[in-house]
Amino acid sequence: MIKKIDHIAIAVRNLKESRKKIEELYGGKFIGEGVNAEGNYRLAVFRVGENTVSMLESMNPEGFVAKHIERFGEGVQHMGVIVEDLDNFITHLNSKGVKTSAYTEIPGVRKEVLVGAKNAFGIILQFIEWTGECKEASPEERIKKALT
Repeated sequence: MIKKIDHIAIAVRNLKESRKKIEELYGGKFIGEGVNAEGNYRLAVFRVGENTVSMLESMNPEGFVAKHIERFGEGVQHMGVIVEDLDNFITHLNSKGVKTSAYTEIPGVRKEVLVGAKNAFGIILQFIEWTGECKEASPEERIKKALT
């Protein structure tokens, strides 16, 4: 079932300013950045200690990141959680009446699905199964592969 937390994603208003803050104040080490055109956001990923932190900046005032910030302010938008077998985990959740959404797959990299905050203690959970070479790769290698 669940293996461990993969990352924390933080919604921010300004990625450039937030990057400076996480690097200077908290020792964040930049891993990579990218754009999710479909989701209308830019992201930057960092290692902070042994943890992975993603920062999301909306590219559109109607995007989900902008709406999250409007409703809750800057802060945790979701938490990524690694599971061993995503398909079986989805079946398990569905059997308990928990709906999932936004299933996506990056072939050879990962499969993922979301569970809304109402069924996840007030936070959106992104369940991830890393696949192919990424299954045993370091967080830095996984992120670089996922961003290409």
